[in-house]
Amino acid sequence: MTNTLLKLNQLVVGYSTPLVSDINIQVHEGEIIAIVGPSGIGKTTIIRTIGGLIRPIDGSVEVLVEPRGGLGYVPQKLGLVRHASVEHNITLGAISSSHTIQQASRFRSIGLCILIVSLGIWFFKNPFAPPLFFLGCMLYIPSIIATIVYTNQLKKTVVKQAMEDVGLTEKRLEPVRRLSGGQQRRVATARTLAQSPSLIVADEFLSELDQANAMIVLNAMRKLTDAGSSMIMVEHNIERARSVADRIWTIKDGSLVQEVIEHA
Repeated sequence: MTNTLLKLNQLVVGYSTPLVSDINIQVHEGEIIAIVGPSGIGKTTIIRTIGGLIRPIDGSVEVLVEPRGGLGYVPQKLGLVRHASVEHNITLGAISSSHTIQQASRFRSIGLCILIVSLGIWFFKNPFAPPLFFLGCMLYIPSIIATIVYTNQLKKTVVKQAMEDVGLTEKRLEPVRRLSGGQQRRVATARTLAQSPSLIVADEFLSELDQANAMIVLNAMRKLTDAGSSMIMVEHNIERARSVADRIWTIKDGSLVQEVIEHA
């Protein structure tokens, strides 16, 4: 049985008044869920509520992934560092991955605990304090160096692979502000690929892409979902959504209605 990564329970979203009500969705490992419908009816509001940017009017959002790095968010406005390079923007995703955070913090935590204990013992003039303090330094300081080395290694592996997946290797040193709108969307997608989150929340991340580039991006995202990650996406192109999504929900009259998909 697959794990559930997201639960929306009796969710009501909106601002001063509800836009969409009675939202009940569970997203499981490896699934792609699409929310479709015309502009201005609440699709982005649902995504922003799941991402924690808007408080729900009623109901609950349960994101059942690692609290640090487990959720990947691709906003409609992308949130890129425009003066920085393509490679730098993608690296920001890599260093925020839950795996990187766990590996980097494990030794730092051990070393820091020993440092604190040794300082406390030293305060009481205990003879065990100096060797404990030395041991704490031996663990804590190398862990910081190891974090830097690990990040550099990510640039050579994860970041490189993410750029290749979206076809931006030749643009790796280009400032983002010089890229076209479609290329910037591919940078935002590659940033999420490098993060490798368990749950991806994507808001119109295929807009400004032609069909060929959209399929490149979708195939890259499929690598994550094939490995067990899940994605809930907003998509205005219903035919494109039908070609990739496992389940589709349409907003009609302020409610979500599930569409039956017949895959070939």
